[in-house]
Order: sequence, then structure tokens, then C-alpha cells
Amino acid sequence: MALASVSDLKKYMDITFSNTQEEAALMIITGLEADLEHYIGRPVTAASFSETYVAEANYSGSSASSFFYDYNIDRTSSSVTDVSKPPYVLYTRQTPIVSVTSVTIQGQTDSAATAQAVGNDYVVRRYGIDLFRVNDNDKIVITYTAGLDAATDNTSALKLVVLRAASREVQNLHDDVVGMKDLTTRNVAPVTTGFTPEELTSVKRWRRVRVA
Repeated sequence: MALASVSDLKKYMDITFSNTQEEAALMIITGLEADLEHYIGRPVTAASFSETYVAEANYSGSSASSFFYDYNIDRTSSSVTDVSKPPYVLYTRQTPIVSVTSVTIQGQTDSAATAQAVGNDYVVRRYGIDLFRVNDNDKIVITYTAGLDAATDNTSALKLVVLRAASREVQNLHDDVVGMKDLTTRNVAPVTTGFTPEELTSVKRWRRVRVA
């Protein structure tokens, strides 16, 4: 689902479009939102993704009887629980995570069975999941929904930035088309296309910081 629609743009500009102009406006909005997603490093609306990872060699996840995995253990006890390693942290390519549909873990040996991770096998974070039953070279397949959510992330400012840029693009398109139809150069001041530096600065708070 797009962050802004052609209907939103018509209301914002208080104009009507022909069928051809609506198609052009949709292309403009789609392109601008793709540029915005590239700049902030995350989807501007929630979408479904499926990704495959392989756990590093020589990795052993937490013991199934560890403090991290067993929710039924006595946390008031003073005894020490042996834990082989912290949980395997899987950082997904798209964030923030809205929900996880499925997580499948498969060993690398011929006889290894594919296991569907459920319940206490993992914990969902906004930027990935913590897995508690991962071994060396395990293949992990995760299907999830990620992206900014209008209710929790307040994306109204992002939508406004898209509409501002789209209105300029539509105005430029109109002036160019009329000029070509008239076969004359129109005395119209050039309008900035794309996002302005000020608009990009205003959306930096949504920008994803990646660690190299």
C-alpha cells in the first residue's frame, strides 16, 4: 500500500486529472516513494518479505534449558544456569518489523530435518529476532512484515513531503506537455523536481543507520 495516493494528490493540489494524468501522477508518486525508501533505508509502508540466512560456523545457540529459553524455570533461585552462548541475533534487511509469519531452521547435514520455530524459540524485536535454537551453519528462513506504520511511527510528515514533491513534478509535467503541444517555449519559471535538501533533512529522523 502506497504512503500517498493519487486521490491524496488531487486533494492536496485541489485539481482534477484526466485518466492519462492519473496514470502519470501514480508513476510520479511511486517513483518518489522509492527514492524516499532508498534515502531512509526502510519501507515507508508495511510490506511482506521472505529472507534466507545461514548461521556462522562454530556457533552454538543457548541451551534449551537455559534461562533465555525456558519460561517455566524458577527465576528466584540463586543457582547458576549454564548457557553455552547468548541467543543468535538475526538482523533482518527490512525494518522495523511489524510481525513475523514464520521462521524455519534447517541443519546442513543430509539427515537434518527442517523445523518450524514457534513459541519460545524466538523473540521478535523491531530490528530483528533473537533465536534460541540455532547451531553451526543452520539455514534460517524468515517470512515477516516490516515497514513504517502510520499509527505507531506517525508517518504523516513523510506523506506530506511526498505530496509536496509530487505536486511540483505534476506542475512541471503539465508545463512541459502544454509547451510541446503548442510547439512553443512557454515562459514558465523552472520548478524544483525531486526532494529538496530541506525536505530530506526533515525526514532524517526516520533514516536507518547501518553498521558496516
